[in-house]
Amino acid sequence: MKKKGLTFGSERMWKKSSTELERTKSKAKGFTLIETLIYLALFAVIMSGILTAVYSISQTSSRNQAKAMVLEEGTFLVGKIDWILSNTRDIMGSPGASSTLSVISFDGNVFVIDLLLGEMRLARDFGLPQTLNNTNVSVENLTFVHTEATGDGINPESLEASFTLSTRTRDGLPFSQNFSTIKYLRK
Repeated sequence: MKKKGLTFGSERMWKKSSTELERTKSKAKGFTLIETLIYLALFAVIMSGILTAVYSISQTSSRNQAKAMVLEEGTFLVGKIDWILSNTRDIMGSPGASSTLSVISFDGNVFVIDLLLGEMRLARDFGLPQTLNNTNVSVENLTFVHTEATGDGINPESLEASFTLSTRTRDGLPFSQNFSTIKYLRK
């Protein structure tokens, strides 16, 4: 009887392990539909996060490039105005605000700065004006404010220049920045 019990038990064990083997085989065939949908949803969430981050970085990079270009161009134009005003003997025209600046330098040269169609131009001795800004930026609201000296020695004659530079980023978004300078004239 012992033998029968062992045989019966081993057959039963064999049958049991055969059933488990069949279950394991059926589970190993692939993913269920629900598992696949969950994986796809997780993948979509991760990819949308990655794409949003890449787009944000691209926009920031484009804006920073436009900002650097406008800053460099504005610094150049302010430097050019300061250079002309540092050697100014006389300002032609009456005191007040104007969009054109005409000055006579100590060496007798006449300089004229004006604005035409988004371009800041400089003419020397009434020659042909040269464009100062590059084609990637547009100059707007160019204003020169000439203030005469008060005569008491406290407020000297001065000239304030201000303008706005505008451009577009690679994405087509507008970017602009204001610039100004003030120069006290020596006589």
